[in-house]
This record gives sequence, structure tokens and C-alpha cells, in this order.
Amino acid sequence: MNSWFPSPFGSSSSSSNPPPPSGSSSMSAHHRASDRPQSPSNGPPSPAEAAGVIARLKEKSNDELKKLLTDKNAYEAFFNSLEQVKVQKNLRRDLWEETLQLARENLEKEPRISELRNQARFYVRLFGQLSWLLLKKN
Repeated sequence: MNSWFPSPFGSSSSSSNPPPPSGSSSMSAHHRASDRPQSPSNGPPSPAEAAGVIARLKEKSNDELKKLLTDKNAYEAFFNSLEQVKVQKNLRRDLWEETLQLARENLEKEPRISELRNQARFYVRLFGQLSWLLLKKN
């Protein structure tokens, strides 16, 4: 049997990256990933999660299992139907949207940052000139 099945020791492919979400984020500036409960699927699956996947695989016939090993599309469909995968993809999408929103907010602050930087440079020069004048007087 010629299996396309990915090696557990190989690198992940770039095809697993989700497409960028369309439209702007509806997340508020105060709603961050850290505000949400952590996903139960951090790191290796828990015994309960693994048991759930195994139960799903046990429901499959031998032909269906062979197809999962030989047909990349069938494997991806099965993999993407797992609840843990759905949770991780949703979390990834949410983090992507929040990162994009933060970047937009940062860009909106750039004019004010430039203005404050210019003011600081002005006052540093002014302080230097005043210091020099005071030293010259003494």
C-alpha cells in the first residue's frame, strides 16, 4: 500500500495555514485571546480526546481506514471533522483577526507617536540650549 500519510517526524506543510479571514475584525480592543478560556487541546491530546478519535476510527470499516491512509483528501476531511481540529482552527483564526486588529490600531497611533517624538526632540534641544546658556552665565 502506497501511503501518503504524513510522518510524525516530518515538518508541517504550509497548506495547513488557514486562509486570511475576509472583512474586518469584529473583535473589540478589549476582547483578546487571553480573555477566553484556554483550549483543552494544548500540546498532546488528553486521554479523553485521544479516546474520542480512536472511537471515531473504530467506527470505520477496513476499506475506509485504508482510504484514510491512501487518499489525502479523505484523510484531510476526517482530520478537519475532528472537534479538536475545529477548536484549534477557530482559535488560530481568532488570533489572526486580533493580531490584524492590533496592527491597525498601532498604525492609527503612528501620527500621534511621530508628533510626540518631534516634541521630545524639540524639548531636548531646548533643554540643551538652556543648559549651555546657564553654564555660560556662571
